[in-house]
Amino acid sequence: EKLEKTRELHRKQRERSGLKVVSLVGYTNAGKSSLFNLLCEKSHVSKAKQVKAHDMLFQTLDTTTRKITLDKGTDFLLSDTVGFIKNLPHHLVAAFKSTLEEAITADLLINVVDVSELNYMEKILVVEDVLEDLGADLDKVITVLNKADLLEDIPAGGEEIYISAKTGLGLEALLTKIEGKL
Repeated sequence: EKLEKTRELHRKQRERSGLKVVSLVGYTNAGKSSLFNLLCEKSHVSKAKQVKAHDMLFQTLDTTTRKITLDKGTDFLLSDTVGFIKNLPHHLVAAFKSTLEEAITADLLINVVDVSELNYMEKILVVEDVLEDLGADLDKVITVLNKADLLEDIPAGGEEIYISAKTGLGLEALLTKIEGKL
């Protein structure tokens, strides 16, 4: 309850600032925190990593938000959120409720997907189902296929955005898409 009140206060402060909010969402270990760090290294005033990123279940338990300024001058707030998982027990959903609310109140959601996993399409659907259950507008979702550096070939010509939070591959395409959506 205390966290919910604190987050509500932060949300109201962000609304008053007039800045749009972009939240990174996705299955656990998809690379959300790594992408958050990459974006901060490129476009945050510190030019430094801001969160720990490890291949570990629930590495991110709380939302971290930083102001991002793109090359063309667009400012927005970027939030790193807790990872989703299939069939998460209801008591854990309740525990993460205020964290997940951060995601659904965002102006834009980036669904970060580990494309190197065989069942990545299933995980896209799991995340979309969770977002829908929470009341999120799925029209605000950009799906990003992360860890593309691990693929032998990246399909050409599609609308998908292939990125690598590790190498920076596809980052400019993602930033262009974010700027266009905002």
